[in-house]
Amino acid sequence: MIEFDFLPVGDGERSGDAIALRYSHPQTGAPVVGVIDAGFEDDGEAVVEHVNVYYNTDVADFMLSTHPDSDHINGARKVVCGLHVRTLLIHRPSWHGYPNNSGADSADELAELAERRGANVIEPFQGVCGFGDLVIAGPTPRYYRDMLAAQEATTQPASVRKSFAERYFGGGGSVVATLRQVLDAFPVEMPFGDAGGTSPRNNSAAIVSLVVDGNHFLLPSDAGVPAIGQALDYLDAIGRTRYPLNLFVLPHHGSRHNIDRATITRILGDPTTTEQGTAVAS
Repeated sequence: MIEFDFLPVGDGERSGDAIALRYSHPQTGAPVVGVIDAGFEDDGEAVVEHVNVYYNTDVADFMLSTHPDSDHINGARKVVCGLHVRTLLIHRPSWHGYPNNSGADSADELAELAERRGANVIEPFQGVCGFGDLVIAGPTPRYYRDMLAAQEATTQPASVRKSFAERYFGGGGSVVATLRQVLDAFPVEMPFGDAGGTSPRNNSAAIVSLVVDGNHFLLPSDAGVPAIGQALDYLDAIGRTRYPLNLFVLPHHGSRHNIDRATITRILGDPTTTEQGTAVAS
Protein backbone atom coordinates (compact mmCIF):
# COMPACT_ATOMS: atom_id res chain seq x y z
CA MET A 1 0.00 0.00 0.00
CA ILE A 2 1.21 3.50 -0.81
CA GLU A 3 -0.50 6.87 -0.95
CA PHE A 4 0.92 10.23 -2.01
CA ASP A 5 -0.99 13.41 -1.28
CA PHE A 6 0.25 16.61 -2.93
CA LEU A 7 -1.34 19.45 -0.97
CA PRO A 8 -2.00 22.77 -2.70
CA VAL A 9 0.61 25.39 -1.83
CA GLY A 10 0.45 29.15 -2.22
CA ASP A 11 -2.25 31.36 -3.64
CA GLY A 12 -2.24 30.33 -7.30
CA GLU A 13 0.61 32.61 -8.34
CA ARG A 14 3.26 30.97 -6.19
CA SER A 15 3.54 27.25 -5.61
CA GLY A 16 5.75 24.92 -3.67
CA ASP A 17 5.80 21.45 -2.16
CA ALA A 18 3.81 20.03 0.75
CA ILE A 19 3.64 16.25 0.38
CA ALA A 20 2.10 13.81 2.83
CA LEU A 21 2.55 10.11 2.25
CA ARG A 22 1.92 6.77 3.89
CA TYR A 23 2.93 3.31 2.85
CA SER A 24 3.35 -0.20 4.21
CA HIS A 25 6.64 -1.11 5.85
CA PRO A 26 8.12 -3.97 3.77
CA GLN A 27 9.07 -6.07 6.81
CA THR A 28 6.29 -5.40 9.31
CA GLY A 29 3.39 -4.30 7.11
CA ALA A 30 2.74 -1.44 9.53
CA PRO A 31 1.94 1.97 8.02
CA VAL A 32 4.77 4.48 7.68
CA VAL A 33 3.68 8.13 7.69
CA GLY A 34 5.92 10.81 6.25
CA VAL A 35 5.98 14.47 5.25
CA ILE A 36 8.20 15.86 2.51
CA ASP A 37 8.33 19.66 2.78
CA ALA A 38 5.48 21.78 4.11
CA GLY A 39 5.02 24.71 1.76
CA PHE A 40 4.49 28.21 3.12
CA GLU A 41 3.57 28.88 6.76
CA ASP A 42 -0.18 28.37 6.39
CA ASP A 43 0.38 25.18 4.42
CA GLY A 44 1.96 23.59 7.48
CA GLU A 45 -1.40 23.69 9.24
CA ALA A 46 -3.01 21.96 6.25
CA VAL A 47 -0.39 19.19 6.38
CA VAL A 48 -1.08 18.58 10.07
CA GLU A 49 -4.84 18.52 9.48
CA HIS A 50 -4.45 16.15 6.53
CA VAL A 51 -2.40 13.66 8.55
CA ASN A 52 -4.84 13.89 11.47
CA VAL A 53 -8.00 13.47 9.40
CA TYR A 54 -7.03 11.20 6.52
CA TYR A 55 -4.25 9.14 8.12
CA ASN A 56 -5.99 9.09 11.52
CA THR A 57 -2.79 9.77 13.45
CA ASP A 58 -0.80 12.58 15.00
CA VAL A 59 2.53 10.80 14.46
CA ALA A 60 4.86 11.29 11.50
CA ASP A 61 7.65 8.73 11.31
CA PHE A 62 9.72 11.28 9.43
CA MET A 63 9.64 14.78 8.05
CA LEU A 64 12.08 15.73 5.31
CA SER A 65 12.98 19.32 4.53
CA THR A 66 14.53 18.99 1.08
CA HIS A 67 15.99 22.52 0.91
CA PRO A 68 15.44 25.90 2.56
CA ASP A 69 13.31 27.79 0.00
CA SER A 70 10.33 29.46 1.67
CA ASP A 71 7.80 27.57 -0.47
CA HIS A 72 9.16 24.31 0.96
CA ILE A 73 10.30 25.09 4.51
CA ASN A 74 8.15 27.87 5.99
CA GLY A 75 5.42 25.45 7.07
CA ALA A 76 7.87 23.09 8.76
CA ARG A 77 7.59 24.66 12.22
CA LYS A 78 3.83 24.05 12.30
CA VAL A 79 4.34 20.44 11.27
CA VAL A 80 7.00 19.89 13.93
CA CYS A 81 4.74 21.49 16.55
CA GLY A 82 1.48 19.93 15.33
CA LEU A 83 2.64 16.34 14.89
CA HIS A 84 4.84 14.00 16.86
CA VAL A 85 7.70 13.88 14.37
CA ARG A 86 9.99 10.99 15.19
CA THR A 87 12.80 11.95 12.80
CA LEU A 88 13.51 15.29 11.15
CA LEU A 89 15.79 15.19 8.12
CA ILE A 90 17.23 18.63 7.41
CA HIS A 91 20.53 20.02 6.15
CA ARG A 92 22.50 22.18 8.59
CA PRO A 93 24.54 24.76 6.59
CA SER A 94 26.07 26.13 9.80
CA TRP A 95 27.72 22.74 10.35
CA HIS A 96 29.50 23.20 7.02
CA GLY A 97 30.75 26.74 7.60
CA TYR A 98 27.92 28.69 5.99
CA PRO A 99 25.11 30.83 7.41
CA ASN A 100 21.58 29.52 7.70
CA ASN A 101 19.91 30.71 4.52
CA SER A 102 16.37 29.48 4.97
CA GLY A 103 12.88 30.94 5.11
CA ALA A 104 10.96 31.83 8.27
CA ASP A 105 13.04 29.56 10.52
CA SER A 106 16.68 28.61 10.21
CA ALA A 107 17.63 24.97 9.93
CA ASP A 108 19.22 25.13 13.37
CA GLU A 109 16.06 26.58 14.93
CA LEU A 110 13.91 23.84 13.41
CA ALA A 111 16.39 21.15 14.45
CA GLU A 112 16.55 22.42 18.02
CA LEU A 113 12.74 22.63 18.21
CA ALA A 114 12.39 19.08 16.91
CA GLU A 115 14.98 17.78 19.38
CA ARG A 116 13.19 19.47 22.28
CA ARG A 117 10.06 17.63 21.20
CA GLY A 118 11.89 14.30 21.22
CA ALA A 119 12.74 13.92 17.53
CA ASN A 120 15.93 12.49 16.10
CA VAL A 121 17.57 14.96 13.67
CA ILE A 122 19.63 13.75 10.68
CA GLU A 123 21.14 15.51 7.68
CA PRO A 124 19.66 13.96 4.50
CA PHE A 125 22.78 12.99 2.58
CA GLN A 126 23.27 10.26 -0.01
CA GLY A 127 23.03 6.83 1.59
CA VAL A 128 20.81 7.77 4.53
CA CYS A 129 18.07 5.16 4.64
CA GLY A 130 15.27 3.81 6.78
CA PHE A 131 11.54 4.25 7.20
CA GLY A 132 10.88 1.03 5.37
CA ASP A 133 12.74 1.17 2.08
CA LEU A 134 13.42 4.89 1.65
CA VAL A 135 16.87 6.06 0.54
CA ILE A 136 18.28 9.55 0.14
CA ALA A 137 19.90 9.42 -3.30
CA GLY A 138 21.59 12.83 -3.13
CA PRO A 139 23.35 15.07 -2.47
CA THR A 140 26.64 13.85 -1.10
CA PRO A 141 28.14 16.00 1.68
CA ARG A 142 30.87 17.19 -0.71
CA TYR A 143 28.41 18.18 -3.44
CA TYR A 144 26.23 19.92 -0.86
CA ARG A 145 29.18 21.98 0.35
CA ASP A 146 30.09 22.79 -3.25
CA MET A 147 26.55 24.11 -3.79
CA LEU A 148 26.74 26.21 -0.62
CA ALA A 149 29.99 27.72 -1.87
CA ALA A 150 28.58 28.33 -5.35
CA GLN A 151 25.49 29.95 -3.92
CA GLU A 152 27.55 32.32 -1.80
CA ALA A 153 29.80 33.18 -4.74
CA THR A 154 26.92 33.95 -7.13
CA THR A 155 24.84 36.12 -4.80
CA GLN A 156 24.52 39.43 -6.63
CA PRO A 157 24.87 42.68 -4.66
CA ALA A 158 22.07 45.24 -4.81
CA SER A 159 24.17 47.51 -7.07
CA VAL A 160 24.19 44.87 -9.83
CA ARG A 161 20.42 44.39 -9.63
CA LYS A 162 19.91 48.16 -9.77
CA SER A 163 22.11 48.60 -12.85
CA PHE A 164 20.14 45.90 -14.67
CA ALA A 165 16.84 47.62 -13.88
CA GLU A 166 18.17 51.01 -15.00
CA ARG A 167 19.48 49.52 -18.24
CA TYR A 168 16.09 48.22 -19.31
CA PHE A 169 13.57 50.51 -17.64
CA GLY A 170 15.28 53.79 -16.88
CA GLY A 171 17.06 56.62 -18.62
CA GLY A 172 14.62 57.70 -21.35
CA GLY A 173 13.29 55.89 -24.42
CA SER A 174 9.75 54.76 -24.98
CA VAL A 175 8.16 51.83 -23.17
CA VAL A 176 7.53 50.12 -26.52
CA ALA A 177 11.19 50.40 -27.51
CA THR A 178 12.25 49.03 -24.13
CA LEU A 179 9.87 46.08 -24.35
CA ARG A 180 11.03 45.34 -27.90
CA GLN A 181 14.63 45.32 -26.72
CA VAL A 182 13.76 42.85 -23.95
CA LEU A 183 11.65 40.58 -26.17
CA ASP A 184 14.28 40.54 -28.93
CA ALA A 185 16.64 38.91 -26.44
CA PHE A 186 14.43 35.78 -26.36
CA PRO A 187 14.61 33.24 -29.20
CA VAL A 188 11.41 32.33 -31.02
CA GLU A 189 11.94 28.63 -30.38
CA MET A 190 14.13 27.03 -27.73
CA PRO A 191 15.67 23.55 -27.82
CA PHE A 192 14.54 21.04 -25.20
CA GLY A 193 17.36 21.32 -22.70
CA ASP A 194 17.70 22.54 -19.14
CA ALA A 195 17.54 26.19 -20.26
CA GLY A 196 20.81 27.09 -18.57
CA GLY A 197 20.26 25.06 -15.42
CA THR A 198 18.90 25.84 -11.99
CA SER A 199 20.47 27.50 -8.95
CA PRO A 200 23.04 25.94 -6.60
CA ARG A 201 20.44 26.25 -3.84
CA ASN A 202 18.05 24.04 -5.79
CA ASN A 203 20.80 21.58 -6.68
CA SER A 204 21.49 21.14 -2.96
CA ALA A 205 17.99 19.67 -2.45
CA ALA A 206 17.59 16.18 -1.04
CA ILE A 207 16.47 13.57 -3.60
CA VAL A 208 14.26 10.72 -2.38
CA SER A 209 14.06 7.16 -3.70
CA LEU A 210 11.33 4.99 -2.21
CA VAL A 211 10.56 1.36 -3.03
CA VAL A 212 7.23 -0.12 -1.96
CA ASP A 213 5.86 -3.49 -3.10
CA GLY A 214 8.58 -3.73 -5.75
CA ASN A 215 7.75 -0.35 -7.29
CA HIS A 216 10.11 2.61 -7.37
CA PHE A 217 9.11 6.21 -6.58
CA LEU A 218 11.56 9.05 -7.29
CA LEU A 219 11.13 12.57 -5.87
CA PRO A 220 13.97 14.99 -6.77
CA SER A 221 12.43 18.12 -5.17
CA ASP A 222 13.94 21.20 -6.89
CA ALA A 223 17.21 19.56 -7.96
CA GLY A 224 18.56 20.08 -11.47
CA VAL A 225 20.22 17.93 -14.11
CA PRO A 226 23.69 17.58 -12.50
CA ALA A 227 22.28 16.73 -9.06
CA ILE A 228 19.75 14.26 -10.48
CA GLY A 229 22.47 12.67 -12.61
CA GLN A 230 24.65 12.03 -9.55
CA ALA A 231 21.67 10.58 -7.69
CA LEU A 232 20.87 8.23 -10.58
CA ASP A 233 24.52 7.09 -10.68
CA TYR A 234 24.21 6.18 -7.00
CA LEU A 235 20.90 4.39 -7.49
CA ASP A 236 22.43 2.43 -10.36
CA ALA A 237 25.41 1.47 -8.17
CA ILE A 238 23.25 0.08 -5.36
CA GLY A 239 20.92 -1.74 -7.76
CA ARG A 240 17.97 0.46 -6.99
CA THR A 241 17.04 1.14 -10.60
CA ARG A 242 16.24 -2.52 -11.20
CA TYR A 243 12.81 -1.82 -9.76
CA PRO A 244 10.19 -0.61 -12.25
CA LEU A 245 9.59 3.10 -11.87
CA ASN A 246 6.03 3.83 -10.83
CA LEU A 247 6.14 7.58 -10.17
CA PHE A 248 8.58 10.35 -11.04
CA VAL A 249 7.82 13.80 -9.65
CA LEU A 250 9.16 16.35 -12.12
CA PRO A 251 11.75 18.59 -10.42
CA HIS A 252 10.89 22.15 -9.43
CA HIS A 253 7.22 21.74 -10.36
CA GLY A 254 8.09 21.01 -13.98
CA SER A 255 10.51 23.90 -14.56
CA ARG A 256 12.45 23.68 -17.83
CA HIS A 257 15.57 24.75 -15.91
CA ASN A 258 15.71 21.46 -13.99
CA ILE A 259 15.32 18.71 -16.58
CA ASP A 260 16.42 17.77 -20.08
CA ARG A 261 15.57 15.07 -22.59
CA ALA A 262 18.55 12.89 -21.71
CA THR A 263 17.59 12.83 -18.02
CA ILE A 264 13.94 12.07 -18.78
CA THR A 265 14.98 9.24 -21.11
CA ARG A 266 17.34 7.86 -18.48
CA ILE A 267 14.58 7.84 -15.86
CA LEU A 268 11.52 6.86 -17.87
CA GLY A 269 13.11 5.19 -20.90
CA ASP A 270 12.93 6.02 -24.58
CA PRO A 271 9.34 7.16 -25.18
CA THR A 272 9.32 5.54 -28.63
CA THR A 273 10.07 2.06 -27.24
CA THR A 274 9.31 2.12 -23.50
CA GLU A 275 6.19 2.64 -21.47
CA GLN A 276 7.10 2.99 -17.82
CA GLY A 277 5.61 4.79 -14.87
CA THR A 278 3.99 8.18 -14.49
CA ALA A 279 5.53 11.64 -14.34
CA VAL A 280 3.72 14.40 -12.44
CA ALA A 281 4.36 18.06 -11.71
CA SER A 282 3.29 19.12 -8.23
